[in-house]
Amino acid sequence: NLSATLGFNYKLNDNNTLFLNHALSTRAPNPSELFSDGLHHAIARIEVGDLRFKSEVGHKTSLTYSYNNENFNFSINPFLNNIQDFIVIEPVEIRETIRGNFQVWEYRQTDSQLLGVDIDAAYKINNNFNITHQLSLVKGYDRIRDLPLINMPPVNTKNEISYNNIKFKNLKVSLQSEYVFAQNEFPNNNFEVYLPITETYEEVDISTPPDAYHLLNLNASMDFKTSKKLSLTVGLGVNNILNSSYRNYLNLLRFYSDDMGRNFLLNLKFNY
Repeated sequence: NLSATLGFNYKLNDNNTLFLNHALSTRAPNPSELFSDGLHHAIARIEVGDLRFKSEVGHKTSLTYSYNNENFNFSINPFLNNIQDFIVIEPVEIRETIRGNFQVWEYRQTDSQLLGVDIDAAYKINNNFNITHQLSLVKGYDRIRDLPLINMPPVNTKNEISYNNIKFKNLKVSLQSEYVFAQNEFPNNNFEVYLPITETYEEVDISTPPDAYHLLNLNASMDFKTSKKLSLTVGLGVNNILNSSYRNYLNLLRFYSDDMGRNFLLNLKFNY
């Protein structure tokens, strides 16, 4: 793999900065993309690679504008990435084996274009409370077939309010709201299968993305002094507080089950 970067940084004033960046990168095919030729047990599908694959070559241009002052930080980063010989894997059929019927996914190369924007903002309400916002949007297109690329992340946004009290055992509490939109651009990889019992053909819908979903996550932690040199940090995280049922478009197991429901995580960290 090879990468080279050229960038220009221009400071408009004390608070505003522009950064222009262009990067050239290459990526050699990994062994899975080259040698796959059978059942992938973890995700219950047959994968087929291709030994003729060449290295990907990407040209990425991005522009970053940032504003920073004592209480407010903001940045916006639009980008464009053209990748020659981009390696993509997509479903093509169902194959019957002695172990059952499995989807077949084949790797192939194409020329692709990725474009999007990332937005980050943070506002300091006072010494204890902060608000942060993140938004990410990316679109991917197959320039040879003139179609959207499969498995592109949908638009998602995160908003978080956090509280930090250094005087009270460095108490930290944050509540995060995450909203993931439904993917509205995707290729049609549906195909028909023959059912011998009914002697009919049925379409297998493997393309339609899952619905949009909203998650609430909570994180809290406190520091406890155990000795002059040792301290203990106790953290508690609760993901998906409302126990929402949802399926992530990028999760390869979404064809079979929902994503994880309410999940508690207790974290103990000794500092020495």
